[in-house]
Amino acid sequence: MLLTLAPTVGLGRVLGVSALLPARTAITIVAAALGVLLALCCLAPRWRALLPIAVALLVVAAFNVPVVLLRGFQISTPATASSGQLRVLEWNTNGDLVSPATVARLASDLKAGVVVLPDARIGVTASAYRSAFEAAGLRGRFYSGAGADAQLAVFITAGLAADYPSAQTGPQAQKTLVLRPSSAQLPTIVALHANQPTPGGIGGWRDELQWVESNCRAGAVLVVGDFNASVDDFGSAGLGGCRDAAALTGAASVGTWPTTAPAFLGMPIDHALVTGMAGRVESFSVLTREDGSGARHRPTLTVLSSPSR
Repeated sequence: MLLTLAPTVGLGRVLGVSALLPARTAITIVAAALGVLLALCCLAPRWRALLPIAVALLVVAAFNVPVVLLRGFQISTPATASSGQLRVLEWNTNGDLVSPATVARLASDLKAGVVVLPDARIGVTASAYRSAFEAAGLRGRFYSGAGADAQLAVFITAGLAADYPSAQTGPQAQKTLVLRPSSAQLPTIVALHANQPTPGGIGGWRDELQWVESNCRAGAVLVVGDFNASVDDFGSAGLGGCRDAAALTGAASVGTWPTTAPAFLGMPIDHALVTGMAGRVESFSVLTREDGSGARHRPTLTVLSSPSR
């Protein structure tokens, strides 16, 4: 009941609840399995005392199964590359768990024009990333969070980089960025690696979600990164005027973390959010093909198209 009602009654960002909500699918499956198992045990008279627990677990599953199914488990193939698209690769590599060469190879294969790396530890890996991207034939510009301990990096290919002259940091300078375009045909790009909603991090996590909301109030906006949150934590299928690309394409129940669990059991905490003015979402893909790369997070690819591009 709590999982079902929390987003609608404003509890999605409460300590404890906020960490459980992204695990809605796993909790639902476990509740259903245990409920059925206990119900079967109750067929024997000596186990009848467990019946209330079995019923409670099955009620939990019954309330949550429709939500999980409605959000969808679509693991779609990325839209075929064509002119007029903005192709955005996002991958939390947790520092050095994935080599820059692996990231560059994937970006090249997917023909990504924008690459968002929420936790590349770019303050110490910048040179390696530049070399790897150049070796993969990717020319462009890296933007990064501030300081030697910067985590976040955004790469934009040469054809687009000229329209993004600079970047501004957000509430946490090491891991939040805003890139505003000089061309009205391109969206503002907001990138982040949000705090975890733990006792020590939940204050910053809430601030970061509010910061995203403030950037989604008007205009063409694309927000990409590791939110450490599901749409349940958002309270709706987006933040502010931005809609979740996974929710729009029937993939909002597909887990991006951890890669050690099947995608249908994981937590959907990596997102791309878009305003209507940023373009139409052609596809949002959680890329399970990189599960053996050593990464904890699955990369995502968002493909946008717009009549203006």
